[in-house]
Amino acid sequence: MTLKDLLDRIAARLGYVRREYARIDNGADAVARGQRWQAFYEETGGLADMIANLRRSYFEKVGALKPGDVDSLKALAMADRIAREIEREVQSVIETGKLRAADTEHANRIAAIRR
Repeated sequence: MTLKDLLDRIAARLGYVRREYARIDNGADAVARGQRWQAFYEETGGLADMIANLRRSYFEKVGALKPGDVDSLKALAMADRIAREIEREVQSVIETGKLRAADTEHANRIAAIRR
């Protein structure tokens, strides 16, 4: 029995069921991947807005805390940190795509000069 199977059995015992989602394989092209992520990040109601709304809600919840509620403050600070980390990862994917596109363009210019 693997660890995954064991965790699935424990979760099922507690009433949770794992959902398997189909993954789309769009290839390993960093440029195309970066462009897809950038389009989703920048669209209205996209990932940037979702992360901003999450962070705003965490901030509002901090304002509603009672003095001395340190555990809740720590939890909300950690949630905000995770949201910022997700945003950094998305930005990293977008920037990697831009860099790969610039590298390809530069290599093509060098190849054209050598001809």
